[in-house]
Amino acid sequence: MAPADTKSLPIPWPDDAEIKVYTGGCHCKKIRYEFEHPDIYATQVMNCNCSICEDRGYLAVYTPEDKFRFTSGSDDDMAHYEFGARNVGHRFCKVCGTSIGPAFQKRGMVIVNTRTIDGVDLDRLKLHKVDRRSV
Repeated sequence: MAPADTKSLPIPWPDDAEIKVYTGGCHCKKIRYEFEHPDIYATQVMNCNCSICEDRGYLAVYTPEDKFRFTSGSDDDMAHYEFGARNVGHRFCKVCGTSIGPAFQKRGMVIVNTRTIDGVDLDRLKLHKVDRRSV
C-alpha cells in the first residue's frame, strides 16, 4: 500500500509544518516506536466517541505508514483486534495490554494513541471532537 499523502489524513498536516520525531511505547516497554508528525500541541488531536475509542481512551494523531517505525518489538509482538468493517486493526501489547493505536493499512496510515507518547502533556492538546457513535 502506498503511504498516505499528509493532506489525505483525517487531520491534514499544514504545508509549512516543522516535522518532529516523537517516541513512545507501551507500559512494560516491550513495544517502543518513533514517528514523524508536526508539533502535536499546534495541531488538532482527534477525540472520537465511537465505542472503541471511548473505551480505550484514544486521543489520536495520524501519520503516514512510512513515517512510523518500531524501535523495540514489532507488530508481531502485538495482539490485533478488528470489528465492524474490519478496515482498522487495533493493536495492543501482548504483555501489558497497552493500546498503541490502530493501523489503517488500507489507507496507508497509522493512528497513534497520544497517551502512549513519551512525556506528552494531555492538557496542552487541542482536541477535535468527532461524533462517530451516531454514524
